[in-house]
Amino acid sequence: MFIQEQLKKQSEKLTSLLAIEAPLIAAPMMGVTTAEMTAAFSNAGGLGVMPCGIMQGSEILETVKKIKELTDKPFALNLRVPGREKENKEATETLFDALEPLRDELSIEHRMAAIADFDEQFEAVLQADVPVVSFSFGGPREVYAEALEARKIIMMGAVNSTREAKVLKTAGCSVIIAQGAEAGGPRQYFENPVEGSQVGLMALLPPVVRVSGEIPVVAAGAMMSAQAVTAAMMMGACGAVLGSLLLRSKESAWPQSLKDQIAWCDDASTRLSDIGTGRLTRIIPTGIIEALSEAGLTVSPYPGQLRVLAPIFEAAVAQNRGDLLEMALGQAAQLAPQGDTCAIVTKLFDELKNYWR
Repeated sequence: MFIQEQLKKQSEKLTSLLAIEAPLIAAPMMGVTTAEMTAAFSNAGGLGVMPCGIMQGSEILETVKKIKELTDKPFALNLRVPGREKENKEATETLFDALEPLRDELSIEHRMAAIADFDEQFEAVLQADVPVVSFSFGGPREVYAEALEARKIIMMGAVNSTREAKVLKTAGCSVIIAQGAEAGGPRQYFENPVEGSQVGLMALLPPVVRVSGEIPVVAAGAMMSAQAVTAAMMMGACGAVLGSLLLRSKESAWPQSLKDQIAWCDDASTRLSDIGTGRLTRIIPTGIIEALSEAGLTVSPYPGQLRVLAPIFEAAVAQNRGDLLEMALGQAAQLAPQGDTCAIVTKLFDELKNYWR
């Protein structure tokens, strides 16, 4: 009984802070997460998270309005902190020129994505009046943290190392997400070099919990079942981030051609690559990623690579061209079920509660 009571206590540490029922947080999956997915996740009792990575300020406000029409539960917006490594403009232009024939094939404009300035996005987030803001690729600078604290907005951040957890704690984050090497999507490193940031969740979680003190830590990476979530909580986590579990859901923005491939993946199918966005990401290599890799072009650090590829990715979704998308997913993604987001999250939460009885 002691273990069950301890797990409940850890869960409540997170749920009471975020005003949610389930100790489950959605991963901000750019290109996958939709307003409908975010609202459905929150309606299931967890915390839906909408990625704002390349949105303009007006798009953020429009998306928040849509989410609020679909749920009255708490949800979060995710922002990507500008990295220390600057875009290689020459590499960006070279990639843009090289992909001219592909844009012609897709019948789209010869343009790069206009990625909004961080300050513009941040101002929109403040206007959006949401209870939680999460940060990727680093923590908020003091001026941003103060603005959020003044509005009583809770801050969350993600880390790949213990050192980064200490930085987020100092920055005022009330929830720290420990992203294991198993996780899909972009790596979160910002204090350590990328080569030293590939720490598995079992090695990462205990020390992050220790240095975080009273701040709840949430586990990210291969959280595909109640057993996995429970195992993470046994190591001190207060909950889990769900990402790959929702890739095949009805609300996922992925085209059916990609959703159909997921069940055929295995634990050795993924690779780490920076070709799709300019930031190291766990993916299944698709046709465009393999072609660009073989071409040997210099990769422009985030967001340079993404500025060129985002319009192609957008067209690929509309035209059901899975071969032209970055297929970001975790090492256990083959377990992803089909169905509604709300039903998937509710089922996992119900199974999780059985471990607490």
